[in-house]
Amino acid sequence: MIFIKQIRRILLCFTLVLMLALLPAIYVGAKDTEIYVIPGGDSIGLQLSTGIYITGKYNVKTEKGEVTPWRKGNLEVGDKIVSINNVEVSKIEDVQKILSSFKEEQELVLEIKRGTQILRTSCRTVKDKGGKFTLGLYVKDEVMGVGTITYIDPNTKNFGALGHSMINEQIIGDSIGNLTASSIRGIRKSFPGIPGEKQATLSKRTVGTISKNIEIGVFGKVKDLKDFTEEKAIKVASPDEVRLGKAQMLTVLESNKKESFEVEVVEVKNQSRKDVKGIKIKITDEALLEKTGGIIQGMSGSPIIQDNKLIGAVSHVIIDSPDFGYCVYAMWMVNSF
Repeated sequence: MIFIKQIRRILLCFTLVLMLALLPAIYVGAKDTEIYVIPGGDSIGLQLSTGIYITGKYNVKTEKGEVTPWRKGNLEVGDKIVSINNVEVSKIEDVQKILSSFKEEQELVLEIKRGTQILRTSCRTVKDKGGKFTLGLYVKDEVMGVGTITYIDPNTKNFGALGHSMINEQIIGDSIGNLTASSIRGIRKSFPGIPGEKQATLSKRTVGTISKNIEIGVFGKVKDLKDFTEEKAIKVASPDEVRLGKAQMLTVLESNKKESFEVEVVEVKNQSRKDVKGIKIKITDEALLEKTGGIIQGMSGSPIIQDNKLIGAVSHVIIDSPDFGYCVYAMWMVNSF
C-alpha cells in the first residue's frame, strides 16, 4: 500500500511538471507593475566622461628631428589608456601630470583596453621643440552630442535618453557626465544614403547628471522637472502590448518647441533580451517628412506613444530609407535603471 502511494506521488509530480512545461511563457513587466513616467521629447546636450581614448598618432618634431614615440609599441586608434607606469589615468590632465614630472626622455609602460582585452605595451615620452614631453598621441577623454530625452520618472527624477549608447563601452558610475539644455537652430534634411541632423546650440547650464551608458541608452537623474516640458505621466507599455498601426513621436525641430508627429509601427519583434531594434517604424507625417526627410541625427531617444502608452524610443535610422527607423522598447530602458 505504501509502495502504491509512492508511485501515485511520483505520477502526480510528473503530471505537474508536464503541465508547467506546457504553459506558455508570460512576460512580466509594465503590464503587471503599471509603471508611469513623464514622456520626454525635449532636446538635450549630452557630455560623457569616457576615459582616455586614442584618436590619432603623429610624429613629434624635436631638436634632433622628427621622431615616432609609439613606433615600437602596440597602440591603435580606439585604444583606451588605463594606466601609465602602473598609475591609473582617466583624464587628459592625469597624463599631463605624469609627463610633466619627468626630467628626461624614457620608455613608458602603458596598460590599454582594446575591446574586451587588457594589454600592456610601450611608448616613449620625448621632448618636443617647445620643451614639453609628449607621447605623439592624439587623445580625448569625453564625448559630446545632441539627443532627445525619452522619459523621466516623476517620483525619483530618474531619466532615460538616446535609445542607444554614446560609445561602445558600458560605463557606470555616480556621475560620469552631464545633461545640458539644448536649443535647435536648424535642420539638415535626410536623403537616401545621406543622414540629416539637428543643428543645435548647447547651453552651459546643467540640467541633469549621467550615471549609466549602456547599449540601449543613457541614464541618470534630472535636477528639476521644471527644466523640461510639462506632461502628464503615462503608462509604460510592455513589449507584448505594442501593436502594428498608428503611433506618435515627440521631438523638437525648432528652438525648444516640442511637437507630436504621426508615425506607423510596421514591425514588432518578439524579444527575450534587451536590444535596440525591437520596433520598426515608418514616418508618415507629411510636415515632418517635408522638413527632415525622415529620421535625423538628434532624434535618438524621441519617445514613441501608442494608445496613450510609452512604447519605445527612436534608436536608429535606416540610412537608405530615412523615413524608416528602429526603436528600443521603452520597458527595456525603464528596467535598466
